[in-house]
Amino acid sequence: KWVFHSKPKGKYTNYRSILSYVLLLIYFAVPFIKINGNPLILFNVIDREFFIFGQPFYPQDFFILTLGAITSLIFIIIFTMAFGRIFCGWICPQTIFLEFIFRKIDYLIEGDRNKQMKLDRQEWNSEKIWKRSLKWTIFLVISLIITHFMFMYIVGYEEVFRIVSEGPFANPTNFIVMILLTAAFYFVFAWFREQVCTLVCPYGRLQGVLIDKDTINVFYDFKRG
Repeated sequence: KWVFHSKPKGKYTNYRSILSYVLLLIYFAVPFIKINGNPLILFNVIDREFFIFGQPFYPQDFFILTLGAITSLIFIIIFTMAFGRIFCGWICPQTIFLEFIFRKIDYLIEGDRNKQMKLDRQEWNSEKIWKRSLKWTIFLVISLIITHFMFMYIVGYEEVFRIVSEGPFANPTNFIVMILLTAAFYFVFAWFREQVCTLVCPYGRLQGVLIDKDTINVFYDFKRG
């Protein structure tokens, strides 16, 4: 069942907005940043080249990447045990893209929660067709942009520009992958949405094991009845 959200507001929502837009800026800016001629971040699994903060890593350095991955996993476990679902609400890319890009478009085109519910109940007249078509088209364009930037983290922005400029017939495999990823992003943000967190995300399931009574969390006050 589709969930119609009321517009959140308040001090912490403002804090989340600031952090989310900073993280979005970082996501879209990092592929273009270089240090000593090397990409700031690059995970080129095709050519087996990896750059982290401009420092190159190669297959023979795999143990370093493995150590970093294990350290990150331990940090995530400790962080979750201490602070609960803060990552999900404040840092998770799924949440940031959904709440601060796609949900904003919902509000901009269809209005607040009550107007969205009214539009959903009404027949497919000219207003509903226009608003839904506009919204879905914008969702598709944004999904395509997100996919292109994700590719930049894998092959670099120069290679992405080259692939796009040469067209799909010169790079059929790359374009098929881009289409599939774009379709996946569109499906997630246009329809599946929060179900990713409850049905797909392994971190969401892991939280059930890691969170205990001492974890900072939001609970219903059962004493109030």
